[in-house]
Amino acid sequence: MEKIKSRRIIFVLLLLTIFAFIPLRSLRFEFNIEKLFPRDDEDLAFFQQFQEQFESQQDDEFILIGLKNNSGIFKQDFLVKTDSLTKFIVKLDNIIKVYSLTSTNLIYFQNEEVNARPLLRITQPGLYTADSIYLFASNEYRDLLVSKDGKSIAIAAFNKRFLNDDQKDRILNSIRNKIEQLKFDKYHLTAKIRVERIYVKEIQKNLAIYLIISLSLISITLFILFKSIKTIITPLLIVAVSIMWTLALIALTGHALDVISSLLPPILAAICMSDIIHISTHYIENLRAGLSKKEALTKTYREIGLATFYTCCTVATGFFTLGITDIIPIRNFGFFAGTGLFIAYGITMLTLHAFYTLSPIPKIVYEKKAEHRWSRFLAFSFKNVIRHKYLILGLITIVAAVSVYLITKIEINSSLLQEIPKKNPVLDDYKFMETDFAGTRPFEIELARQDKKSTFFELQNLKTVEDIEVFLKDSCGVGNLISPVSLFKGANKAFRGGDTASFRLPQSQQDLNRFYEAIFQTEYAEEMRHYLSADGTRLRISGRLPNLTIKEFKKIAEKFEEFFTSKSYDKALSYQFTGSAVLLDKATYSLTKNLFTGIIIDAIIIALIAFLLLRHWRILIIVMIPNVIPLLIMGAAMAMLNINLKADTSVIFAIAFGIAVDDTIHFLSRLKLELAKGLSLPYAIKRTYLSTGKAIIVTTIVLLSGFMTLLSSSFGGAFYIGLLISVCLFTALLMELSVTPILILLFYKRKH
Repeated sequence: MEKIKSRRIIFVLLLLTIFAFIPLRSLRFEFNIEKLFPRDDEDLAFFQQFQEQFESQQDDEFILIGLKNNSGIFKQDFLVKTDSLTKFIVKLDNIIKVYSLTSTNLIYFQNEEVNARPLLRITQPGLYTADSIYLFASNEYRDLLVSKDGKSIAIAAFNKRFLNDDQKDRILNSIRNKIEQLKFDKYHLTAKIRVERIYVKEIQKNLAIYLIISLSLISITLFILFKSIKTIITPLLIVAVSIMWTLALIALTGHALDVISSLLPPILAAICMSDIIHISTHYIENLRAGLSKKEALTKTYREIGLATFYTCCTVATGFFTLGITDIIPIRNFGFFAGTGLFIAYGITMLTLHAFYTLSPIPKIVYEKKAEHRWSRFLAFSFKNVIRHKYLILGLITIVAAVSVYLITKIEINSSLLQEIPKKNPVLDDYKFMETDFAGTRPFEIELARQDKKSTFFELQNLKTVEDIEVFLKDSCGVGNLISPVSLFKGANKAFRGGDTASFRLPQSQQDLNRFYEAIFQTEYAEEMRHYLSADGTRLRISGRLPNLTIKEFKKIAEKFEEFFTSKSYDKALSYQFTGSAVLLDKATYSLTKNLFTGIIIDAIIIALIAFLLLRHWRILIIVMIPNVIPLLIMGAAMAMLNINLKADTSVIFAIAFGIAVDDTIHFLSRLKLELAKGLSLPYAIKRTYLSTGKAIIVTTIVLLSGFMTLLSSSFGGAFYIGLLISVCLFTALLMELSVTPILILLFYKRKH
């Protein structure tokens, strides 16, 4: 009867796995910068209002192309090729607008008539000298589209929003192919869509590497443990099916794999294998004790099934606590990881029971030589732990104190490009744009009049804005500055025949009013709406910065605040930095802010589970100390390795805590069984140590093999997650084999 039931279970699981292939085929890979913005956040709400006010939603969808000519830009063949590329990009699908020196017209008034001529007269080389002098004397062009050394031109294009992967690839490949066909001396291409595509391709590549390495390491560990290739197949199938079902769930709910959720397969594989090893070693132990196969299986599930469920709950809790964050990808990762663990738990428990029911007794049961070596090692270890218990506690106290000190040195810092592999050519492109041009980080600031009766239509108020822009450029390093000030300066220059010296604010309010009306009669009307509200009380200044870290931008913000207040501008104006870069910085702060909340929630649930096991309040001390210390040591490792707290590394503490406590739950569960036999506390601890020690060591090795797989990642964040959690797990193993038995011996009092 049991065998029929087991076959039915396997058949149902197999059928569901086949059905899982249906949604799995539609699984997407995604990297969307906007999804990293903190949800329900006042800064996000302000940015959305800012975008609506100034119709600036499109401005983040930039494509910047730097074209270098070693002999200078004023060479006809170079300008012809640049113009050809500009016209080619204009005609591409999903391109909205393009800015290029070769397509820019110089507009000026002469004898009250509007005149226009090309800024660069490409077909008239005899005029290149005059055009060159004019161009380099014109700040509005020189600062935007010409490099500092005068040997490169930039083309700025803007693509439509919400493009799919194929559309992004078509744009990038078309531009790249055209550039290579034109044979420029050198070119550099930076674009938001390019960064997104690089992330997606790296996610796909890393996922394959994770799976290959983690399954290979797990196979080696299982072979060493069970000495049988046949015994390896079933655990690997359990792992594969668990991962498949979890990925199918992600696809079924309409979500995609991103940088964070791509870590799920190796994590699930390692934790799933941990449950398999605990159950299998306990089953083998019962068989060696002389029980029949049925009795051994029944006893194993009765004694260890609940403990395994508890450990599943503690680890899942670590992931579910990520749900308190307001960053959608992190929240999704926590939900799918926690849900995936319960899926893996159910598949493991059902499949292993069916497998052991249908298969003969494993041959490893009759090979006791290796088991004797384990027993001798664990007995020796336990003896020395108890003998030197006070020395161990003293050393641990010192290590914990030093770790706490080092943790205070950890800094919150990151930048988007930090995650891109160092050898990726896009980093050279971004570096070029930062050294030869203004940079690629969008800069946005809004100025608002506090007295609504006074507006930015007044000349004196625009002069204040001009002073602010000078400070932003000279003291803060903001380039490519555009605002209503630059538009009014351009109008003043145009009305004075295009004289470069006239690129300044008009000298009278009457001229300002006249220029404002004139601007709305030209193609620049849309630009004015992008930078000045209709009522004149709100104004936008945009620009570009290098790819600054959070820490570097914070210094700029502090410097600006000091300047703003020292000039008493705060009495008439208010300001706010905004934009996608600011929101990405805010996301990192948001995650680190929720860091301790997640750990506390995790600790409360873990403490509750521990209390349910042994029904004694002192058990809380026993659980917390050996599992908090690994977190402290992991934090100390972060400080010593100069690893910053950022979006990805901030999630590891809650995750690591939930995983580290796994072995403690198994230890306490077995201790409860030993105490129920009427054994004395010291002897019960020894029996627990000898019986669970092997499983704890082996499961830790398996977990390490899973997380150390992440060391192969090309993403810096994933690499550090793998490294730091591995440090935590190894430390937790040492704590489990030393501190936990000592604390139980010293603090746990049996109820008689």
